[in-house]
Amino acid sequence: MNENAKKLLKFSIPAILENVLQTTVGFVDAFLIAKISLLAVSAVSMANGVLAVYQAVCIALAVAVSTIISNYLGAKDMRTVSSKSAASLKLSLVLGIILGLFSIFLAKPIFQLMGASGEVLEATLPFFQIVAGASILMILLSVFGGLVRSTGDSRSPLYINLVVNILNFLFDLVLIFGLLGFPKLGIVGSAIGTCLARLIGVIFLFLRVQRTPARIKKEYLFGKTPMKDLVFRAIPIMGERLTMRMGDLVIFAIIIAYGSQVFAGNSIGETITAYNYLAGMGMATGVAIMVAREYGQKNIADIKSITRAGHIISGILSTSIGGVIFFAGPYITSLFTTDTVAAQAAMVVLLVSFISEPIVSGVLIYTASLQAMGDAKTPFIATSIGMWIIRIALAYVLGTVLNMQILGVWLATLIDNVFRFIVLKIVYSKKVKIQ
Repeated sequence: MNENAKKLLKFSIPAILENVLQTTVGFVDAFLIAKISLLAVSAVSMANGVLAVYQAVCIALAVAVSTIISNYLGAKDMRTVSSKSAASLKLSLVLGIILGLFSIFLAKPIFQLMGASGEVLEATLPFFQIVAGASILMILLSVFGGLVRSTGDSRSPLYINLVVNILNFLFDLVLIFGLLGFPKLGIVGSAIGTCLARLIGVIFLFLRVQRTPARIKKEYLFGKTPMKDLVFRAIPIMGERLTMRMGDLVIFAIIIAYGSQVFAGNSIGETITAYNYLAGMGMATGVAIMVAREYGQKNIADIKSITRAGHIISGILSTSIGGVIFFAGPYITSLFTTDTVAAQAAMVVLLVSFISEPIVSGVLIYTASLQAMGDAKTPFIATSIGMWIIRIALAYVLGTVLNMQILGVWLATLIDNVFRFIVLKIVYSKKVKIQ
């Protein structure tokens, strides 16, 4: 194992563990909600489908912030580092307020357009309005975490997220089921618990940011801080992720037409297979920041080495995890439901996810590497074509027209990932060769 691979592992392992923590809390939340009813599972899944769009904005802004900060740290321009940190906070506040107001006042028509009605709609709205109404917390968590990681400290966000996730679980447990004298609030309790835990995480991360080279100084926070390059870097990244998440909402609409049992099974399968992607996402975080620093110094050989190591390591880890989860699938799904139709749908998700892992890992790593080098346009174009022309069209044809249902939808997802991997790999190879 070469030196860059060792550095990448050292930097990425905390990010992977942080993802594991967050996913585990999501897994436990889903497990607790499943104990309420399949209706509750469908309602929260519907809300989380839209919240994933919001999360895409958060992640995109965090990636833009961390790569730009890393570029300037690599060039040792500390004055600009402080200025961009302040600009990132201002931009986060503006986006958080806009998304929060949008969520509170337009939630109902959003979910009606997605096909939700009756009891599902009634259960979805309060959960979504609470969590999405506090979007500013979601954004600040991502951005402050990105600022800390960009300075080379990947452990502090891990430790802070450990505290946040433990609190999230405890708050949810108490408020969902009405323990310790609190009222029994069901899925609304889960929403409140999530927001309380995020608020505590934001405070801890801000205090940590203030002890790093990326600290936010008053003179930049209350003075003029150009955000043009930050916005321009963030927009195509947001475009790529929003295209993906908006497409997912269309896929949700296709799947919900197959019945609430299939939709709930798909939700359970996605909850379980979230673990499959953690290694790739964590490695992509490390690749983005390391490549951004090397790109600031024009070290192309190291960029190639880091990217190659990221793909190989994440591919091996993700495929191994996916295999274990698939073969243990019948037992894991039984923890969520005894409904045969829902369990079968969940197993389809587990199978296709397992098969897809080497490809998905490549998509994550090459996207991160290109974005770190300032090319956010290629991932955006590849995702737009892959999602809206390949995945959605094929999902409808295979799933609905040919009546393959959930299997057809997930085969379309696999084909989309293969397409995007090929495009990203070709463009990346040309870019590092030209450099």
